[in-house]
Amino acid sequence: MTGAFLVVFSIVLLWFFLPRNGQSHRWMALPFFETGIPLAIIMSFSAGLTMVVDRIF
Repeated sequence: MTGAFLVVFSIVLLWFFLPRNGQSHRWMALPFFETGIPLAIIMSFSAGLTMVVDRIF
């Protein structure tokens, strides 16, 4: 359950921070967020996917 939540959460975060109308999200201009947000998305997706696959096998 937690793994599926992390996968869905990372997809929602990715969708939220995608550029719109050629402009990046305004939070991406902040110093920590420009590197922290993509890192958090990748980490939550990989952890969630690992939990889901571990549950299957």
